[in-house]
Amino acid sequence: MIASKSIPDVVSATDPDTIRELIKSKQVWPMKEFMEKYDPSSHLLKDFPSDIKKAIVNQYGGWYSVPSHTNSADARKIYPSGSKQWQDIAEYGGNSTFMFNTKMMKQLGITAQDVSTQAGLMAAFKKVKAANLKVGGKSVFPLLMNGSVWIDNSLNGILAYNFGATPVDPKGNYQMLELSPGYKEAMKFVNTTIQQGYLNVDTLTMDENSIKPYILNNRVFCYIGNQANFDKSGLPLKSFGPVMADNGAQPTVGQGKTPGVGWIQTFVSRNAKNPKGIAKMLSYATSKKGLIENEYGDSKNYTINKKGIITRTAAGQKEFTGPYKSNMILWPFVNTAFDYSTTPDPKPGTDAYVANQVMVAYGKSPKVYRFNSSLLNFVNSNLISPTSDLGMNQSQLKAYLQSQIGKIVTANNTAQFNQQYNAMIKTMNNLDVKGIDAFYNKYYQKNVKATGTKIKDVNADVYHEK
Repeated sequence: MIASKSIPDVVSATDPDTIRELIKSKQVWPMKEFMEKYDPSSHLLKDFPSDIKKAIVNQYGGWYSVPSHTNSADARKIYPSGSKQWQDIAEYGGNSTFMFNTKMMKQLGITAQDVSTQAGLMAAFKKVKAANLKVGGKSVFPLLMNGSVWIDNSLNGILAYNFGATPVDPKGNYQMLELSPGYKEAMKFVNTTIQQGYLNVDTLTMDENSIKPYILNNRVFCYIGNQANFDKSGLPLKSFGPVMADNGAQPTVGQGKTPGVGWIQTFVSRNAKNPKGIAKMLSYATSKKGLIENEYGDSKNYTINKKGIITRTAAGQKEFTGPYKSNMILWPFVNTAFDYSTTPDPKPGTDAYVANQVMVAYGKSPKVYRFNSSLLNFVNSNLISPTSDLGMNQSQLKAYLQSQIGKIVTANNTAQFNQQYNAMIKTMNNLDVKGIDAFYNKYYQKNVKATGTKIKDVNADVYHEK
């Protein structure tokens, strides 16, 4: 569509490469120019969060889009967080987490302290396996990861960080996370759980819908992965924060210390047939009135107290669990700061209540080193030309890592593990990973200078020779 100059009137996109191509094509409106021309009284020209606008301009060269899922200091000035729970989610929350079945823990006499260390967790897995527990006549899984997307959501999502991986080398230069020694330790952990029979390797090829029933039916002792993909209402699930590595490495985690660009970016075509109507739509969808209607529907569906907290009525709850589930029309304009400002604290036993606890336990732990993930806004981009030698190497590297990591963690013994790991490092070097890292390091150092923040290799003394 971009090539043939036939893009739709309104485009909502998430892929950074597609977004850059849209902007580069000059087929979409600069947002300020568009709103000034077609809806000059729009609130977007007055109260759009300046820190988010700056982040968008830094990443894409200009303000061309209205983003979804925004949350920043300036956004929270408009919509202050309504409670400590939501403040914690905003500051420390992450979707990938360790979750334990507390009912099973109690049954087997396993404590939170037991699962807070690598050795203790392994002992807990051993106890669960030896107990040969059954639920409805079916076996219990000591450990389950995020199915076929386990590399992204389990290994890269939390395990690598739990074992102290950082995306910089000891000298403070950017490097792929896979090159961090902490990443190797995380793969060793996975390999050990497979060798000991705690993690069924077949579950690593199952899609997410196939693994959900195991969790929902209380057949999983420990789940490591994305908690957002299933309803946790009524489940005895809890997170106890990081699992401290046997080698003493400090857990790490990336959190947006500077404003991000949101998620879904919505653009307007310069050839749109009804630009005035679109401008009015954008203004309404992002206004407080529009956000309330999108989230709650008709006024009979909710009540608002003096603090601005919105509660669904019985009619609203019925609507929410019914027709609302299929409402995607205004999804590109969901405002995270608004949600956190107006949503009441979830009730115990609900999905949101469990989610709030498991999402913050790791990131909020004082044992974790928190770095500014906004410094890595160039990751997963096509800043390297796909047709260049470096770009083709990068493409091959991504595909290679997906298959090779699977071989490493399923190695039959330590010797084979090391052999496969060394083969990975050799192939990465052959595909000029140093050149790729050096290219991105220029963008990383630029971000460091612009924000006054940097990422430290806090485990240099653990993983590197002094």
